[in-house]
Amino acid sequence: MESSERMRVARLVVEGDGGARGRFRVPVRRIAASMVAIVVASTLAACPTESTNYPLNNTGTEAEVGKRPLELSSSEFAADLITPAGIRVKTNGQYKTEASRKAAAAAIDRYWSEVSECASVVEPQGDADTSGLIGEFPRFLAVEIANNWKIVEGPTSHRRMQAFPSKAHPGTWSTARRQEDALYIVVVPELNGLGQQMVNELNLWLNKNATVTPTADLVSACASVPCVKFSYNNAPSQAWGLCKE
Repeated sequence: MESSERMRVARLVVEGDGGARGRFRVPVRRIAASMVAIVVASTLAACPTESTNYPLNNTGTEAEVGKRPLELSSSEFAADLITPAGIRVKTNGQYKTEASRKAAAAAIDRYWSEVSECASVVEPQGDADTSGLIGEFPRFLAVEIANNWKIVEGPTSHRRMQAFPSKAHPGTWSTARRQEDALYIVVVPELNGLGQQMVNELNLWLNKNATVTPTADLVSACASVPCVKFSYNNAPSQAWGLCKE
């Protein structure tokens, strides 16, 4: 790898607008915890995530939080896979066999299972409104598998991993990104970072719809969502070895 390319690869950052409205640029082993901050499991040193507030249309104007429905319409998001839990997925044709598609769908649902189990403990027990919203959430979530990723080297672990270019900070890389005004996540094919982004989107969903204000601890309490292995050939990404079976 050329030295200029290595320098560019090493700039993996966590991005997001936190409660203080500040920009974050921190090592990937730290966890940023706030309603819209991005959370990264400390065990996944080579798996950064980011959030952006870019529009989903071609008007050139940024959408405002609360000014549009959180669920993407079918015209905005062309899903080609629906998981058993109801999560809509746009794969961009990157799972070539039916077996790999089923494995990916099952892994996405496993991430949701981890997130929902944590959220159900953190949120007020016996609150039917919050419980119902958690149960409804998967049907409104849209997940796109990025097709502009490449294998880069993590700056801390030096593991080779899937990542795509950051929009907010050109020259840096990320494994997952979420939309802050819609229930929309972009993630690499191996799904690293998906769980953390689900936590943030669930937090957005609950705060938008719950009649009882959800606890502010959801994002921080459910930060350490592990990455999940599933059965497809992921070579040459070495980050795969960090994920749990």
